[in-house]
Amino acid sequence: FRFMQGTEAGINRIRWADDKTLYAGGIGNPGNWAHSGKQWYGLQRIVYNETSTFEMLAVRAKTNGIEIEFTEALQEGDGWSKSDYEIKQWYYKPTKDYGGPKLDEKKLNIQSVNVSDDRKKVFLELSGMKNDHVIYVRLKNNFVSAEEHGLWTTEAWYTMNEIPKNNKGFSSTIPQNVNQVNRLSEKEKREGWELLFDGKSMSNFRNYKKETIGNSWKIDDNAIHLQAEKVDGKWKVEDGGDIMTKEQYTDFDLKLEWKIGACGNSGIFFNVQEGDFDHSFETGVEMQVLDNSCHPDARFPKHRAGDLYDMKSCVFETVKPAGEWNKIRILSKNGSYEFWQNGYKVVDFTIGDNEWEQMLKNSKFVDWKGFAKSKSGHIALQDHSDPVWYRNIRIKKL
Repeated sequence: FRFMQGTEAGINRIRWADDKTLYAGGIGNPGNWAHSGKQWYGLQRIVYNETSTFEMLAVRAKTNGIEIEFTEALQEGDGWSKSDYEIKQWYYKPTKDYGGPKLDEKKLNIQSVNVSDDRKKVFLELSGMKNDHVIYVRLKNNFVSAEEHGLWTTEAWYTMNEIPKNNKGFSSTIPQNVNQVNRLSEKEKREGWELLFDGKSMSNFRNYKKETIGNSWKIDDNAIHLQAEKVDGKWKVEDGGDIMTKEQYTDFDLKLEWKIGACGNSGIFFNVQEGDFDHSFETGVEMQVLDNSCHPDARFPKHRAGDLYDMKSCVFETVKPAGEWNKIRILSKNGSYEFWQNGYKVVDFTIGDNEWEQMLKNSKFVDWKGFAKSKSGHIALQDHSDPVWYRNIRIKKL
């Protein structure tokens, strides 16, 4: 596994002390063993802070595949899709030279995915495994645990000296309705989640300051889609406008998925008010939706996907390329907020505290009379004249 991220030197010695602290030594080479921009040697002490961490605890070889064990249970329904995983295989040829190319590199086919009853283990049934090869494991879907912790490490390398004999992995049955979009599980229903879009109707939404929805908002492939057309090389929406929830929310947990067209821009607003204002963005706080690779806004800090728009940047860049689905979460509780994107908490803030006032002072909103003044309001999806899709929109009142 990638181990000891954040240390000041490349680590090649570790030793436990009697008080259960771990000493890590970065000893030796100033070359490619060092961390970029860090020291090439050093000694650091790591102390457990009693905080649970969600990680791959182990990867184990089985006769017909590999088993992954996690430190915490996956959320209900997670882990069952083959597209959540990437498995590769290769070997190295020993030579007198330092290092060498990957040989016989290929992607392994996942025959089946099996999740244990306690959701702490996943067995991937594979075809084509070979002895004396490295098995590479990557978790493409950055799972969030049942305890709502994000993964830190998503990769593992297993040196398969010999495939075990007579030690097959476990099998399990995929639960009903897993991986279905725009559906609530029975557990979610019991917990109080509400579905705002069922794939068939946009009845929970209306245009800003209207009772209807513009014709450019379509239901396409089980998603709410803003249909745009290219005119003179630029995207144009004929009859769109921001749409928003008919209901207003104060403390809430909002989850949804979005994907954006190439070089596109959109946004998710909350605490939106109408009154004397003309646009959602005049009062609502925004989580940015963007193609970071080529939209002009991506050049500016605090304007990229997942950012608290024009106020605070993500701590990690987790957005997926245009055309791929991104999972987000906006958590609102007593004036404090968290933005999650693709399994990671990327932004947090509290409206009205010292940090907020400083961010506001340095933003375009400093003199806007209605911006972020309300503690409740509508949730809006932005028409920025670019094609965008939203699905799996669900909310729980807190």
